[in-house]
Amino acid sequence: MHVPSRSTRILAALFTTAAIIGFSTACGTSQGVDTASATQSNDAFPVTIEHAQGSTTIDAEPQRVVTLGYTDHEPLLALGVEPVGMAEWWGSGMDESWPWTKDYWKGKTPTYINSGGDFNFEQIASLAPDLILALYADIDTETYKKLTSIAPTVAQSKDYDAYTTPWTDMTLTAGRALGKEPQAQQLITDTENAFATARAAHPEFPGQTATIVNLDTPEGYVFSSHDPRGIFLSSLGFTLPPTVDAFVGDQFGDWLPNERYDILEPVDRLIVMADPEGEKALPGNTLYQRLPAVKNGNAIVVRYTADPPVGAAMSGNTVLSIPYAIDQLTATLSK
Repeated sequence: MHVPSRSTRILAALFTTAAIIGFSTACGTSQGVDTASATQSNDAFPVTIEHAQGSTTIDAEPQRVVTLGYTDHEPLLALGVEPVGMAEWWGSGMDESWPWTKDYWKGKTPTYINSGGDFNFEQIASLAPDLILALYADIDTETYKKLTSIAPTVAQSKDYDAYTTPWTDMTLTAGRALGKEPQAQQLITDTENAFATARAAHPEFPGQTATIVNLDTPEGYVFSSHDPRGIFLSSLGFTLPPTVDAFVGDQFGDWLPNERYDILEPVDRLIVMADPEGEKALPGNTLYQRLPAVKNGNAIVVRYTADPPVGAAMSGNTVLSIPYAIDQLTATLSK
């Protein structure tokens, strides 16, 4: 996930203030779906999906979907469904303008339903959704009750800690909820094939350790092997160092204090996410400069949100962002 400033509560600050600008004509129906696909979708209901807050039965194909998970809209867009409302993650219009999402929005601005990490329940209700998805999220019982009073709601997976559910699971869950499970499975297959192609083109990746660290803040931030960024590296064939997982524990990531840079010492390849200002500080970061990967020339810096936003693509790790991240990162690692 995007890394917050230390002065704010981590999860709340990860999700920036929403510009509540709606497009009232947005719909949740699929675009360009042929008759066979529509028939399959209708035959897929009712469907019951289990999740961290119980189970939800969806009786008919949803027509107006609101997504509360911070990347949930991306598999929906890939499946031809435009949410009528969605959670904003990055802010300042970024969510709809990434290279991997902008063509799907066609210049429109999504309707954002959160502000500073808090959901606007009245606004969600006003959108009249018939399905709410909260897959890349951490929905508690109180919030879930409020949401289910508005529409059937599918919360995060019961099988994983919040924000660590693999992209494959979230894509398949979205597909099942929309009556598009075969299409979702095809997206997964295509994306896994992209990873396989990258591994075949880079046989040097397997057998090497690698990790991602954000040094765009005064205090660094490291990510575990079960964070989307860690899953992305593993899918490329890298092994994540156990020292990082031992330090982070069950969380998706944690702050990297100056006295714990030692957890990065066993790393063969170090990928640093930093925008231009953060990168300027690296030459003066003596702890960073002393790391073996840096001394050996095996540390690279990728842009977080500035162009090309490789860090954001790896952070989302969705069926839309993964192909972009693979192309950009492998090209940089090969230089």
